[in-house]
Amino acid sequence: MSFKLKMKLLLFLVSSVISFSASVQNENLHENVNDTVNIQENYLISAAKRNNKKNSENLEKNEKVNDNDKADVTDENADVSKKNELKYSQRNDGIIDLNSLVHKEDTEFRVLNGNNVKIMLKTKNNDIYSAEIVYDGGKKLMRGIGNYGGNEIFMAEIPSSVSSYYFVLTDDKTKYYMGRNISKNLKDIERFEFSRSKKLTTIPEWARGSVGYQIYIDSFRNGDVDNDAIFNEFGTDDFSEPTGEIRSGRSKKDLVLAYWGGNEKPQFSLNEWNSNYEEKNEWEENTLNDVQNYTRYYGGDLEGIIEKLDYIKELGVEYIILSSPFYSLSNHKYDTIYFNHVDPYFGYIEQTGTSKGLDIKSKVHNNNGDMELNLLIFNPETDKNLLDEDLLDPKTWVWTDSDLKLASLVKKAHQKGLKVVLEVAADTTSNRFFAINNKEFSNWYLKDTVLDLKNPEVRNYIENAMKKWILGPDGTFKKEIYDDGIDGIRYVYYDNANKEYIANITENLKKYKPDLLITGEVSNSITKDIEDGIYDSGADYNIINNIIKYTVNTNPNFRIGGVEFATKLNEIYNRYSSNRFNMTQVFIGSLDTDRIFSGMINPNRVYDRNNQSDQGYLNIRPDLYDGTAVNKLKRVVAMQMMLPATPIIYYGDEKGMWGADSPRNRKPMLWEDYEPYDNETDNIIKYKDRLRSLPSVVEVNEVQKWISYPVKSNPDIENHYRALLKIRKEHKNLFRNGKLRILEVYSDPKTKGRIDSEITAYLDDQKRRAKLYQGRDINPARPNTDFISYEISDGNESMIMVVNNGSDEYPLSLQVPKLFGFYRNQLNLKENYAISDKKIQINVKPYEVKVLYSNAKNMFDSFRENKNKK
Repeated sequence: MSFKLKMKLLLFLVSSVISFSASVQNENLHENVNDTVNIQENYLISAAKRNNKKNSENLEKNEKVNDNDKADVTDENADVSKKNELKYSQRNDGIIDLNSLVHKEDTEFRVLNGNNVKIMLKTKNNDIYSAEIVYDGGKKLMRGIGNYGGNEIFMAEIPSSVSSYYFVLTDDKTKYYMGRNISKNLKDIERFEFSRSKKLTTIPEWARGSVGYQIYIDSFRNGDVDNDAIFNEFGTDDFSEPTGEIRSGRSKKDLVLAYWGGNEKPQFSLNEWNSNYEEKNEWEENTLNDVQNYTRYYGGDLEGIIEKLDYIKELGVEYIILSSPFYSLSNHKYDTIYFNHVDPYFGYIEQTGTSKGLDIKSKVHNNNGDMELNLLIFNPETDKNLLDEDLLDPKTWVWTDSDLKLASLVKKAHQKGLKVVLEVAADTTSNRFFAINNKEFSNWYLKDTVLDLKNPEVRNYIENAMKKWILGPDGTFKKEIYDDGIDGIRYVYYDNANKEYIANITENLKKYKPDLLITGEVSNSITKDIEDGIYDSGADYNIINNIIKYTVNTNPNFRIGGVEFATKLNEIYNRYSSNRFNMTQVFIGSLDTDRIFSGMINPNRVYDRNNQSDQGYLNIRPDLYDGTAVNKLKRVVAMQMMLPATPIIYYGDEKGMWGADSPRNRKPMLWEDYEPYDNETDNIIKYKDRLRSLPSVVEVNEVQKWISYPVKSNPDIENHYRALLKIRKEHKNLFRNGKLRILEVYSDPKTKGRIDSEITAYLDDQKRRAKLYQGRDINPARPNTDFISYEISDGNESMIMVVNNGSDEYPLSLQVPKLFGFYRNQLNLKENYAISDKKIQINVKPYEVKVLYSNAKNMFDSFRENKNKK
């Protein structure tokens, strides 16, 4: 190989390392890659699962994502492009691959960040020497901030007051100008245009960096047996009359005026809270088996949540997210019958006549002994229900006993320092909704059960219903513990055609409460939805998707390495302004995904796919199948919690609950006072290769083809959650205002070379010591080394997460941003590490995450190119 060729190869390798080093040592990246979009598409489909099979066809919609548009290339450059195809292009060779240049005039490549706007440009990896952005009144050199998949990302922040801009791309002596077209002549360029969005919502300060807790009401806790369901969405005619009485002495069959099926029909009954989930009730054996466990009731209600407010607060949570509480016959309530009334199964079937300690200024109907299920019957001849409400006129609306129960929960939560957010499927109704079969309201629907929010009447109904819950029964906004209105809304589903009108609803609702939080469940275009004013921020499932790809998956088809994970994390982070990312909801599980604990033993698949029990998914309690499952889970949970964002805990994840996708992810909460729980079962065929290695507590029945295993919560997992939440509470401002940056990644060639050399020296020292002190010759195995470190910092405080993605224990010389001082492990306060030569010496255990904190102020930052004293 010639000397000249060797030098070119060396330059290429060095520039690749420098390119990634830039990506991990700077704040970075906004680039909505196809993988990021695809997981959102996948999740949109699964979000539809919360509606039953009668309604599911109407909800399962998959947004279509347009292909990335590339800037037009002029005819002048056509020959150059052909030349590029024939010769490998690299930095400083004078050739720029014009076909790989991508910039779009939308939120995929432009993100508002305070008074600035982040501008992103995508090029071929290692292709250009420099990229400069020129804008009204200035110019700025762009930074290379990440690369993978053959692409390199450049970014610069410029004032958001600019109206136009273009790029100057240079490689050796070659220079191109890029606007909406590309040319060597500046005068031929049509500039990109920009105008600042005027629809951005005001961010509630309390929501930034907070911790949420999502509750599926029916499965959380049964606090009042008198409101237990007596029939489900099939209606009363599929069941025989209920027997027994509630505590007032009223017969259950008299709780609703309805036609019941004959005695040949099964009687509806709740499923037992602590029973084997796989066992069926009598009605499930005899009625519409294909949807049986989607239509169960367990009896959870608002009183059950009130009973556990202290538990939620002590856990370290700051706000709760309630699944839809609105009147519907389904157990999930997202197919709504009334948006302006709470379901009696969650409140009261028989009214009590009490005020529940509320300051009530609105109309009330809670007469002692009245049956709420009857009162909510809609009469199409009068266009009113038995409460005498005109649903188009909110002045006629009343507060039922169940409505007041929700307001009571909200007020009690406020007294304990908790906020309350309701999930709302704003344009989705039941097929029993008053307008659906009424010709007078034929223009209320887009299609099937999807409301048309372009219709002002429809929009006003939804808006007035939400206003009722926001202001509460006193009809006004009060501060802190005196307020009886909800603190936020989470849109869980909406049709794309309704986006513009949901933004109108959002704008109006925020007028009623200054610090109202409005978020979205999932979207293919979160940042665009934010700039269009639909919500304050959304839920980004790409974070957990990439965490699982890096930490859980082992198959190369589903796994990503550390460099790719670091770049993708940066991409996600920089899709948002700093303050919007601080309130982005980070889920690792929800009522539409499999349980995260079960995910530890069901790897190597696309997130939230192939996760149903009949698809080979392992339902067994994960720690019985894999002794390392708990430590693997703790690693994932720590990565969720230790981000400057808003982690959301799905109820029971902190208890170590497990299960496939819905309905098994909605099993009843594990409470100690409900013990003992019956053993759970799963199909033996899934475990045929592991039967002999399963622990003795697992019963194997080869005759009936099932395995059986004990059900219990895991205190180790709960303690881990509590420890992480304690860290967030103690460093609230850091998680609210801190910024994220990657520090080191083992698979980066520069880092790998240093660490491998140090581990070799460590192993050689082990051999020497064994020989010197024990007279033994040993050959210690090289540890499985793989780690990433990243920092959250606000300029003074520094918190470093060190994630051991390896299955072995090993020593680690970790580079840190400070030149001197100490870091202390917040998960083990006995561990203190002194900084020496910009490094600390630590030891990481298998799958361990260390949370290292330093509050030393006025220190130099060794990761910054320009180190200036403050």
